[in-house]
Order: sequence, then C-alpha cells, then structure tokens
Amino acid sequence: MTQFTRQQLNDLRNELQSAVDAANLPNITIDVGNCRYSGGEAKFQVKCTLEGAKTREMIDLEYFADLYNIDINKTAKLQGEDMKLSGYKSRARKKPFVLQRLRDGAEFVCTSHVAEQFFKKEETVQ
Repeated sequence: MTQFTRQQLNDLRNELQSAVDAANLPNITIDVGNCRYSGGEAKFQVKCTLEGAKTREMIDLEYFADLYNIDINKTAKLQGEDMKLSGYKSRARKKPFVLQRLRDGAEFVCTSHVAEQFFKKEETVQ
C-alpha cells in the first residue's frame, strides 16, 4: 500500500492532536488542522497561538467594526440564540463576519448587512 486513505489521514490527524495535547505546553494552544496529501505524502497545517494573543481575524474585526459602525462587545439574539462577533475574514467577500454562539462556542458566518443590523453601535444623544 503506497497511498494514504482518507480514513488513515483522519486517524493520523486525531493521533497528532492527542500527542500535542498530551505535551501540555503552558500558555500555548496548538491545533492540527487541514491536510494536503498526494499518494504516500501528507502535510498537516499546525496553528500555534499564545494565550491572550489576538488572532488575525480579531485584529481585522476591530478594524472593520469601526468602518461599519459595529459594536464588537454587543451580544445579539439571532434565531433564539445569543451570539457575539468573534472575527472578520478579509478574504470572504460575501460573508466576512464570524459569529460565535455563546452557549457552546460554535462559529457561523454572516454578511455585513446582518452584522450591521444586529450589532450596530447605539447613537449617543448630546
């Protein structure tokens, strides 16, 4: 057998993630991500994040929130669930905003129109 199967690679990814988790490195989160493979060769993406560091999506969210007049600290109720903005994907043209469901941390994407509608900054009257 000279080629990987999808199941083998999925099992390998889970084993790699378990081994990294077992290392128990302080203040660092390591995620084994997607895999590219061809025949008997496979490459996994590995993402390391320092605790408390801002991701690229968070930095972009702060920048674009000002442009769209959006409050990134606001919590909104969408389809009966409490949601909060957690990121902005600059390469996603149609649905760039990332929403996080507060109940379980699941992430969803939405259009800028939806983000403006539910997370618009409140106008202050002077």
